[in-house]
Amino acid sequence: MTQYDLDELIQKIKNQSPFDLKDSERSRPTSLRVIISKLYYSLDYEKEPQAIRQKVTQLLLYHGQFSREEIDEVFRSSAKETTAYSVEFLKQHPEVAKAEALKSKEFPDEAEGEEGEKLKEVKYIFPHYR
Repeated sequence: MTQYDLDELIQKIKNQSPFDLKDSERSRPTSLRVIISKLYYSLDYEKEPQAIRQKVTQLLLYHGQFSREEIDEVFRSSAKETTAYSVEFLKQHPEVAKAEALKSKEFPDEAEGEEGEKLKEVKYIFPHYR
């Protein structure tokens, strides 16, 4: 599956041409992981990880070779919780954005004493394929 370059993946999705998969049961999820990884990393995933997940899911559902459950499983298995927030997450959680701003160098004293459970964002970590 790694023989596909991004342009070829996009063309296959547009044309709804099937991806070449080996017949083994393990080949399908591995191939899907490669496809998702290449699509995900080609988009603005650092700023909008959830929006990019939705976009990749929509593209693959449009293509039709993989089910939502298969796609969701690849994303679930690659999910990682973090406090290294994306722009998308900070827009959705203004209270976190404010707390992060207070912790910045401009207002270091105002953030002192605010310990507690921090909200965590889910991001996705995939292997990089060439």
